[in-house]
Amino acid sequence: MSAATVNSNRSTIGRVAVLAACLLAGSLGVAQAAAPVTEFPQVAVSYNDLDLTTSEGTRELYKRIANAAREVCPYPNARSLAEVAVNHSCREMAIAKAVREVNAPALVALRAEHVKRG
Repeated sequence: MSAATVNSNRSTIGRVAVLAACLLAGSLGVAQAAAPVTEFPQVAVSYNDLDLTTSEGTRELYKRIANAAREVCPYPNARSLAEVAVNHSCREMAIAKAVREVNAPALVALRAEHVKRG
């Protein structure tokens, strides 16, 4: 598989994810018109036992946050492309929010590394 094929596949997947997110956003707008959502599912992630000044502690917290994001997103056994796209978007937003709330420089850097790798 050439680099052009890989980039083409990523581009296609990216377009499909954006399309699915747009479709979801449109359907959520209709659902919100009927009943406003006041609270989103949350999972508490404990990290009092971790030392965030070490790379091991930071990686463990990131792992816990990512696992919690899997729990709160709507399709644990996503099968359709739309559900997969929704889950991916949901997880990314949940992880980003948790990382912002913790506000630890090493965790922010680790998140940036994960985002950069895709």
